[in-house]
Amino acid sequence: MRHSDQGPQIIRTPGSNIPIPVGRDTDLAQRGAECLETVANDLYDGDVLEYLGKTRLEVAVLSLAKASEYDSSARTEFLDRAMGKPKQRVDSTSVTVNLTDFLHQLAEEDHNQARDSKREVVIDAEPGIPNATETEDGLPFLC
Repeated sequence: MRHSDQGPQIIRTPGSNIPIPVGRDTDLAQRGAECLETVANDLYDGDVLEYLGKTRLEVAVLSLAKASEYDSSARTEFLDRAMGKPKQRVDSTSVTVNLTDFLHQLAEEDHNQARDSKREVVIDAEPGIPNATETEDGLPFLC
């Protein structure tokens, strides 16, 4: 009996009790692709005479192409499958900073904010009367 007939090989890493299966049987995506290829290459066995003698994959493409004449979502799907989806551009910016630099920047911003708050000057302020309530016409009520 060959090792490949026995299933995946089991590897045990030092210091761990968890077995790790390794081998051909662990690649589910590859097995799925092989199965899909086999089914897609089988001959069509349906009732539509037009499709007799063609593979299932050819029938799927032809039916999607025919549906795309009248259905815009089918047209989009057909073009995406046939030509590939358009590439999307994604801009990303990576910023690396360490904790010391970050805390230093925060402290500097706090210092600048405290210094700026001491310099504040009120210009064009309206003189007001403290603790005065306003009447309906907006004038202070002094009594």
